[in-house]
Amino acid sequence: MRQKILYLYLEIRKTLGMVPRMFLQAILLMILIGAIAFCGVKSMEKKPLAVNVDIGIVVQEENAMTKMALAYIENMESVSQICSFRQVSEEEGTDLLTEGKLAALIVLPGQLVEGIMNGNNPEVKILFPENARLEAMLLRELTESGAGLLRVAQAQIYGVYDTAVEYGLTDRLSQMEMEIDSYNLAFALDRLALYETEMISATGRMSALQLYMSSGVVLFLLLSGMAVYPVVQQEPLAFRRQLKRQGTGKWWQCFCQWMCGFVCMVLCVVLSGGVVLLLKNAAATVIKNESGEKGLSTFVLSDGNSFLVTAPETGLAEKIGISLLVIATAATLIYFLYSIAQSKTGGILLIFLCSTVAVYLSGGLIPSPFLPKAMQAVGDRLPTAYMMRAVGGLLAGYEKGAMIRCVAGLCGYTVLSALGACLLRGKE
Repeated sequence: MRQKILYLYLEIRKTLGMVPRMFLQAILLMILIGAIAFCGVKSMEKKPLAVNVDIGIVVQEENAMTKMALAYIENMESVSQICSFRQVSEEEGTDLLTEGKLAALIVLPGQLVEGIMNGNNPEVKILFPENARLEAMLLRELTESGAGLLRVAQAQIYGVYDTAVEYGLTDRLSQMEMEIDSYNLAFALDRLALYETEMISATGRMSALQLYMSSGVVLFLLLSGMAVYPVVQQEPLAFRRQLKRQGTGKWWQCFCQWMCGFVCMVLCVVLSGGVVLLLKNAAATVIKNESGEKGLSTFVLSDGNSFLVTAPETGLAEKIGISLLVIATAATLIYFLYSIAQSKTGGILLIFLCSTVAVYLSGGLIPSPFLPKAMQAVGDRLPTAYMMRAVGGLLAGYEKGAMIRCVAGLCGYTVLSALGACLLRGKE
């Protein structure tokens, strides 16, 4: 037993001597991931391309009713965000339409509103350019669809009127017309029905910021494993046999190497976290709050969430335990991948490939609901998914039973990876 303890002590001492170099590599990795995240946030802040359609309106006979109808249409939220109306003469509108400065030209006849109300239904002309742009083509399709719905509604009203007159049901005519109008409006404007019945969130319990913070932490843990190869590399065969003769078997050798990798990753995480906190405090002393005083009690990010806010229902001991379990799982996975590759270059490439693919499938880059069903089924069972849920639970809190499932999944993958690595390294 004394020989085993001595071997573990020598391995840990060797690891501590390599920590400064590994820490610098981890800092460079953190800067790289931070730069990628910063670019991603900046790209998300860009406003999407907005469609703006200029439409000309020709009013052949102006009156109060027509002006009121135009004002109502122009002030509709769904219309004003897309369409810009300007009143022109028919000759001017035709010239602008030919030059491509208008997406459409609407010619309103005289007594428009009165004609609709008394059943004459005057004709409204809508002119489109010959070489229409995408906006004009979209507007044409919407106009044709709207005209089709209007024709159906008119046929329904006229059919109901004739039927009511034929069967002597004119006293119920207004009620039947209201039901037809309600049906047509519900058919055309039912876009809010989903949000009235169910709220859907692509990131689940976490906000978008918390989701990408958890995925960034997991990706940092896995990619930082590329720097621990000098610690977890396998000893030469002759040296391993000599250790075995002295009572240090292959299982204890594997445990000591894994323990050194785990200690190294814990130190890197603690030191990196300290650097982040120092940067946060430095930024907090520079940024002025609303009252103009220097210093901030909480460093607030752009979306209103405070920096590194943890769920209040999670105790300190639970936070530390889950954090160590996540690091242990990452260290075991890295140890297993190095055991498969059996070389530094192959191990680094394998860690990078497996880490990025696993985080992507687990919804760390694109939320899982936006991925295909098959990819979601695979990603939900990967160890990175359990690691992201565990880290995300520290930020947003855990649902009922979620902590137990995360701990069970992490322990299961840790044990399986450890057994696989020991079996691979036990072969001579």
